[in-house]
Amino acid sequence: MLERLTQSIDLQALMTRIAEYVPNIIGACLLVLLFFILNKIIRKTVVSAMAKTKVSEEATTLLLRFAKYALIVFGFLTVAGQLSINVGSLVAGVGIAGLALSFAAQDTIANLISGVAIIIDRPFKEGDWIAVGDMHASVAKIRLRTTTLTTFDNETVVVPNKQLAQERVVNFTLTPNARVRVSVGIAYKEDIQGAREVILSTLEGDARILPDPAPSVVVTGLGDSSVNLQLRFWTEDPNQKYGLMWEYTEKCKQALDQADIEIPFPHLQLFLEQTRAVETLAKAK
Repeated sequence: MLERLTQSIDLQALMTRIAEYVPNIIGACLLVLLFFILNKIIRKTVVSAMAKTKVSEEATTLLLRFAKYALIVFGFLTVAGQLSINVGSLVAGVGIAGLALSFAAQDTIANLISGVAIIIDRPFKEGDWIAVGDMHASVAKIRLRTTTLTTFDNETVVVPNKQLAQERVVNFTLTPNARVRVSVGIAYKEDIQGAREVILSTLEGDARILPDPAPSVVVTGLGDSSVNLQLRFWTEDPNQKYGLMWEYTEKCKQALDQADIEIPFPHLQLFLEQTRAVETLAKAK
């Protein structure tokens, strides 16, 4: 069996073909080594250039990742050509597969593009306090496809970047100061200026509150049963915004109670018309 197989194969022709192909293999190995070294050089150059221009770490990581993938694709095609592989048909096949994949993964591609836009535009960065819709959270991690948020209740929320790119995002960390608003109502019979002085007195001695712009109490509306006031002041740390609002809501209530200033609550008055039926019911009692 082995003798028949040996006779059927032209060993001399086979060895000749292998000898002719060896330079291609050596050339391919050298190309792989060259692209490996080139990847190291590109990485150091990009990191150095990005550091000098003070580009964000997220943008640098993204650029390095794209450069790496582009170099891998270019290196693969170059090595394939060195090994006499039909690169044209390979590229055509990859293109058709990529087209089919793009239709099947439209949402993923949209999230990737949105992730690139977020990293480049930097509407927020890791550690920032943002509001997305009704949700307030800090940015834990920005990835290409998703962004991880941590809410004030320590809940981890993973949001697709496409949604963040389309939503109205409020970044509280970008501005150094934050305004705090505390709403309270007083009865119509009470003196507005007196109530204003009582409410402003609750702020005395609190170093967390900025003196400029000065705190104020304004009338925001006339309700069904109350004159609606609002205490407004500024704090330097935006992370204290809601804590101060809740704290001074309680302080305003206590201060108005001590000053005997009424804080009304909604109530309903019922008037009965004097009819025979009502008089009959009254007599029955």
